[in-house]
Amino acid sequence: MRIRLIVLLALLLVAAGCNSILDTSPSDTIPEATAITDAPSARAATAGMYTALQSTSSYGEELYEFGDLSSDNADNTGTFTSYLEADRNDLHSNNASIFDIWTKAYDGINRANEIITHVPGVSGLEDQEKSQLSGEAYFVRALEYHNLVKLFGGVPIKLTPTASVSDIGNVTRNTVLEVYTQINKDLDSAAALITSEGPTTRATARAVVALRARVNLYQGDYAGAEAAAATVEDGIDLAPNYGDLFPSTPGSTPDEDIFVVDAALTQENFISYDYLSVYELAPSVRLMTAYDPGLDPGNLDSFTSTDDRGQWNILVDNGDPFGNKFRSIVGTDPLPAIRLAEVVLIRAEALARLTRLPEAVAELRRVQARAHATLYVLGTHTTADVIQAISDERQKELAFEGDRWPDLVRLGTAATVLDIDPNQTLYPIPAREIAVSPTLTQNPGY
Repeated sequence: MRIRLIVLLALLLVAAGCNSILDTSPSDTIPEATAITDAPSARAATAGMYTALQSTSSYGEELYEFGDLSSDNADNTGTFTSYLEADRNDLHSNNASIFDIWTKAYDGINRANEIITHVPGVSGLEDQEKSQLSGEAYFVRALEYHNLVKLFGGVPIKLTPTASVSDIGNVTRNTVLEVYTQINKDLDSAAALITSEGPTTRATARAVVALRARVNLYQGDYAGAEAAAATVEDGIDLAPNYGDLFPSTPGSTPDEDIFVVDAALTQENFISYDYLSVYELAPSVRLMTAYDPGLDPGNLDSFTSTDDRGQWNILVDNGDPFGNKFRSIVGTDPLPAIRLAEVVLIRAEALARLTRLPEAVAELRRVQARAHATLYVLGTHTTADVIQAISDERQKELAFEGDRWPDLVRLGTAATVLDIDPNQTLYPIPAREIAVSPTLTQNPGY
């Protein structure tokens, strides 16, 4: 599977006459100058932008899996060297999966740039649809840049379609602050242009506010995160049953789904395949213990959990633990990019950091109650205690959705929790990118 993807990418890069994603148009589009010329091509380009998120280099596999494999949630049990490096927190700049993640994110950004640049001038589209499509592109660009900045730190900001090699000859990295400034500008634009509230496989007004809450949390704007999360929560509630979220079709749990990547369109969800079929990854004992504090590490068959999430997410068969969250081996499970439980926990953490502890605990208990988990009691606990409890809850609630590693890095605990070199808390800039754009600088330690 990995070899097939790398060979395909190599052929596309040769066809483009260069070695970097920053100078290529989306692989399944025609040249940028003629790609978006009328209403049908504008709509097709928008569909193609969402297809980029379904890729195995994005939400369909590597983006999610590396977010757990680099953390204490998952272990490498297969044969991919790139996965073994992530599991050991010993990444190298020539890691194939890191290149995949970087490449596909910039592919998605370039697709969004084409829409932002060309759709406003397309004839045959009503102004409302032009605004909607442009707003969706701003949302996707913000999402892709946030995924990049969480993993790599400051990255190059590209806001126009890439047309030639000359566009990237002097590419440099922007600072983390500059990337976040651009993300917030894109979210402002998306909020001004998007009016749709459905379907959840497309960017909606609610999805824009939810992504804003996430971005604000990562930036340390806790008042902003709390306000945005409260807006998202208004009028909707968690799905009644945790397990209903994952074998569902997009929109079947409308209160919980906020933005969903519909993998069924391309069948590029390989997560269940890797956890359940080829056994490339497995749940870690540490994650299993989070669900079952009394677990005997020497007897994993003894795993049991009164927490619905442990029951759903973990399967043990003859001593081998399997990640059981996404269960469609053919890759049709929808992938929740943003769902309400995350927003509730964002609000809980923001409230805790604003020292509004009773309100923070009330939000935390909503997620615990849905899972039939033990409810947290505030008592004499400190702000730090409550924040730790929320972090622990995020680990259990969002397991196998790629959030654990960015959380540990964001909280500044990755090096101590995992006993690793602090330089490994940022992923390396791919060596192939630096070879093509020598003005790109590498992260420390690589």
